[in-house]
Amino acid sequence: MEIHSLGDLLSFTWGSARTLVELGGAVVGVQLTVSVIGLSMVFYKVLQFTTVTDSRFTTIKNAIQRWGTGDHEGAQKALDKSWLKLAKDVKFGLMKLGTADRETLRDELARRGMAFLRPYGKLLRALEIVYYLSPVLGLLGTVLGMIDAFRHLAAVAGSEKGSSALANGIWQALVCTAVGLVIAIIFTTLHAALQTRLERVSEEVSDILTRVLTVETLSG
Repeated sequence: MEIHSLGDLLSFTWGSARTLVELGGAVVGVQLTVSVIGLSMVFYKVLQFTTVTDSRFTTIKNAIQRWGTGDHEGAQKALDKSWLKLAKDVKFGLMKLGTADRETLRDELARRGMAFLRPYGKLLRALEIVYYLSPVLGLLGTVLGMIDAFRHLAAVAGSEKGSSALANGIWQALVCTAVGLVIAIIFTTLHAALQTRLERVSEEVSDILTRVLTVETLSG
């Protein structure tokens, strides 16, 4: 089938999904439903991570550097223009450097950093459940399919239909395992990519907050 438009793609995808459900039964339907939910979460996380680009972190770092050179007004203006909520936390830390207790300020910035990162870590655990659950559902579908195949075999024992029923039952049952493994592989890869990005963002946040606490020392 040639695909020329989004409608053709959706039609092809829907037809393929229906075929898989017909071959593998209700368990495959559950697997595909779980995978659609998982893909929705992945799409949301990808959009979310597009808001924490390296260039935006660089802007905050440059503002901290300007503060260290004595350009406090310019640093504050740069932070106010930033779209990242972290910029407000950085501004708070810079403004409190000369008055707040250093350890208390360190703890407060750490708390704010964790609050900034928390939304970016959400749903990753749910994605883990998707790729853990898919092979298990596949195995369940295979076992149920094998049970059904042997039940039909027992019903037609001694006839030529027996071997055919067993072969068809096993073939259909293995579809569940194949679908489960494919889903698991895809979501394991996607989860790893998102987890890697989260770790990168965490490193950037830690680096920025450390720069805030040491800016006076480095500029002095």
